[in-house]
Amino acid sequence: MRGALPAVLLAAALLFFAGLGRATLFDQDEAKYTQVAREILRTGDPITLHVNGRPWFVHPPLYIWLVAATGRVLGFTEFTARLWSAVAALVGLYATYLLGRLWFTPRAALLAVVVLASTFQYFAHARLAVFDGLLVAFMLLAFHALLLARAGRPRRLYAAALWAGCGTLTKGPIALLLPLLAVAAFLLLRRQRPGLPVRAVAGAAAVYALVAVPWYAAEWVRHGMPFLRTVLGYYTLHRFVGVVEGQSGPWWYYGPVLILGAFPWTAFLAAMLPYHLRRRAADGSLHVLLWVAVTVAFYSAAGTKLPNYILPLYPFAALGIGAMWDAALAGEREARRGLGAAFAGTAAALVLFAAEIALFARLKYPGALDGLQPHLVLVAFILAVWLAAAAALYAVALRRASFAMTAGTMWVLAAFLVFGTLPRIDAARPIKPVAAAVRERLGPGEKLVGYRISDHQTLLFYTDWAVEWLDDPAAVRELVCRHPRAVIVGRPAELARLRGDLEAGGAAQVRPIITRAELAAIEAQRAGTCGQP
Repeated sequence: MRGALPAVLLAAALLFFAGLGRATLFDQDEAKYTQVAREILRTGDPITLHVNGRPWFVHPPLYIWLVAATGRVLGFTEFTARLWSAVAALVGLYATYLLGRLWFTPRAALLAVVVLASTFQYFAHARLAVFDGLLVAFMLLAFHALLLARAGRPRRLYAAALWAGCGTLTKGPIALLLPLLAVAAFLLLRRQRPGLPVRAVAGAAAVYALVAVPWYAAEWVRHGMPFLRTVLGYYTLHRFVGVVEGQSGPWWYYGPVLILGAFPWTAFLAAMLPYHLRRRAADGSLHVLLWVAVTVAFYSAAGTKLPNYILPLYPFAALGIGAMWDAALAGEREARRGLGAAFAGTAAALVLFAAEIALFARLKYPGALDGLQPHLVLVAFILAVWLAAAAALYAVALRRASFAMTAGTMWVLAAFLVFGTLPRIDAARPIKPVAAAVRERLGPGEKLVGYRISDHQTLLFYTDWAVEWLDDPAAVRELVCRHPRAVIVGRPAELARLRGDLEAGGAAQVRPIITRAELAAIEAQRAGTCGQP
């Protein structure tokens, strides 16, 4: 089985890297994080992160540092922005294999790697320029080292502290908190003590502090309490007890997320839970159940909810599913019955998956959906036939082929998404042509205004120009009156009303630059009196 691991990782690398730079960066997170990395080079300051020329007290810097280093060597492109997410996803697969070897058989560990690589949400995050994949990789490495330390190798606790510190430097203290909650739950149910030497614990605490604390301390010295109130107060503690940036949701928020995110293994995840619940006397089964339960419970209790928060759940779900498949291949009747029920539920999961994708497309890209409908119908039909074939193979006892075909669903889906769906969506996105036209019109010292489009962080990245985000027409008028010329980007209808306001008041002469269905740009030349008598 160990010899098969490189082949599986190579297949996963193809899944994660193929066409990685084809799609335009998505608004908000991808574009903003990449711009923060670019501004490290511009400011020459890797400690205080900046976006749009202003300090950015939101996340720690490790992921940003990696993107900045890559961007300095290779330039800032969609590929270099996403590179480290794909690398982290591969590391996460390897760490999952290590955990599977500890708890189950080598074959179960390998099957779990295949399941994880072919899980939709894990695949998606491997191809997005966001922090979560790197955070999960560090969590898994820390958890594995902690288990080895408890198994009689106390020095491994230092490695656990190192990885947890790197995770904290990636996305905050959750990198330490979530694994500790899972371990605490395990010890409580088993009525066990940690079983770790006090000296090793103290040394590990020192290692963690040396890795995780210096950046926070340096920023505290530089910026004082405003930094701590923002990073640790608002974006860490308040993220749990309150709602950050309007990102709330009901207690069942993560149910639909899991239905979509676990595809094509959604029904297998449901079948895995009772299977391992009956085997909770085994440490591996109990760890899988507790990690899944702790992750869902923790983030469901939090006031702020986002789909990416439960990404740490999927490696453990994959381990549970892989172990169940391993038992079925070994002839265990109960595991085979569970898989049979899962195949029966896969049809319903496919319907829900297609419905959620269609809903997302309609809400996020309403103008592009009409042209996408025939393409999406074709994709859904092919996936349905593919999964039906996998179920048929299982029914005739060709279980290895059935597993391979189920996992292969993601490679089929990825081919359509990367080379079919996303290019169609990209063609309808206006940001690249608008940004190119804007850059041609901007001269040294001239102002770029994003009018009522603060959600279009791609404007900042693709123009590589400081943006004034304004929502008030009076504020735009004041800015135009203070500068000889300004370029204003916004939605066409909003700009039409703004243009009338500027021209009617005599503040400026306005000329169009470019207009697309969802985004347009105009230039405003200050009038001699700027509307004053």
